[in-house]
Amino acid sequence: MRIPPDIIQHRVLYDGIQALNYSGSKELLKSPAHYQAYLNQEREETKALRMGSLIHCAVLQPELLNEKFITAPICDKRTKEGKAAFAEFESSLKPGQTVVSAEESCECHIIASAAKHALDRMGVEFEMTEFMFTTDHCGVQLKCAIDGIGTDGYLYDLKTTEDASPAGILKSIRAYRYNLQAYFYRLCFETAFERRLLGFRFLFIEKTPPYATAVVEIGPELMSYACSDFEKALQSYRECTTLNEWPAYGDAVQVIDIKGPSTSTAITFA
Repeated sequence: MRIPPDIIQHRVLYDGIQALNYSGSKELLKSPAHYQAYLNQEREETKALRMGSLIHCAVLQPELLNEKFITAPICDKRTKEGKAAFAEFESSLKPGQTVVSAEESCECHIIASAAKHALDRMGVEFEMTEFMFTTDHCGVQLKCAIDGIGTDGYLYDLKTTEDASPAGILKSIRAYRYNLQAYFYRLCFETAFERRLLGFRFLFIEKTPPYATAVVEIGPELMSYACSDFEKALQSYRECTTLNEWPAYGDAVQVIDIKGPSTSTAITFA
């Protein structure tokens, strides 16, 4: 019997749902113990996360930008006047608003503008953005948060990067397993909504001038690794959940050589 997907409206609710996601899958590929550490870690707001959220909002949900973010005034808090001005600013904050500096706000809007121009040049329009849901796959609950569902039949994800050249992007794919993300999200969407997609595309935007952009689809060889990674993570999650045991690397002696450890789940890319 098919279990219908559960669409999640708020990020806080989504984050609180215990289900396997792309980020968790990456940790499981290290070890189940790393996955548990990932679940239990304190998630502090960093400049990178704050700016990433602002850029996503400016591109994907501009109508919510002023509700979610506010720019702090430029004032010297060492002076009486500066302290008073900042206190007045803090008293005006609405619940849930994220405060960003003027410098961060300026930088984020430049990057967001570059992303929007790239999407406009391609004629990309979204039928849904920041779309979150859970779905059942082979008895395992999965969840994902998709940046954008294009009217062109593609799923889209925005990434800021230092280097959007082909070599730079390949390096990022290997480092962050973006091929696994593409596979995971497409599988979740097609399973949940029984709708065939044309593919998954990333929009990479460089964080420094000239704020160059690149739209990328990941090729079949890298996606074959992603399929293998996904099945390993799914099996590990199912077994560890059933046994309620989350081991690390184990005590067995591993032989490490150029082609990679014989007992490791790590991928060696060609």
